[in-house]
Amino acid sequence: MAIPGKSRYVMDARPAPRAGVTLFCAEAHLPSRWARIVLAEKDVDGARVQSLNAAAPNQDLLILNPTGELPTLIDRDTVLYPAPIVVEYLDERYPHPALLPGDPASRARVRMIVARLEREFFPLAATISAHSPRSPEAKAARKQLQDGMLASTRLFTARGWCLGLEYNLADCAWAALFGSFAALGLKPPADANFLRYAERLLARPAVQSVLRSR
Repeated sequence: MAIPGKSRYVMDARPAPRAGVTLFCAEAHLPSRWARIVLAEKDVDGARVQSLNAAAPNQDLLILNPTGELPTLIDRDTVLYPAPIVVEYLDERYPHPALLPGDPASRARVRMIVARLEREFFPLAATISAHSPRSPEAKAARKQLQDGMLASTRLFTARGWCLGLEYNLADCAWAALFGSFAALGLKPPADANFLRYAERLLARPAVQSVLRSR
């Protein structure tokens, strides 16, 4: 059996020793923005965010993670990706404030919402970004995303957060998407609870710090 050759991007080198947490991410990349918001909510001392061009290989990242997938989290000798793994690790590694509920049923509901966002909504946003705004591909993806958000308005009540009164990882993922509405040409659903929820969410200091640094 033939042994696969190395990627032409992988360097025969060892990464420099790293202390603390470094998050490799890309601008306008929703999974990266989601991880950045979670990291900001945790307010980890000394954490670094290294923004990359998603279209260009980065030597430092490829030494650590040959797949080049973003976001990638480095915590000393630990290398983690993709985004769902990164955000749950951050929540367990830095437990205050907790971003997953304490009981199994509530955690499962948060993970279901997160899975849909990561599997359906984020890729639709990526399709819109990858094409010209008036292209058939962007228009079709935009309509699917608008319809999906409209169907999700039942998740947002007059007060509190997604699925209840506790702010959680799903809220962080929604914040990543809501912060991209203007760039994606999206309009929020005309639902009063949704609009109030979006306003509360985008006003959070951690969310604001990430959106301002784009």
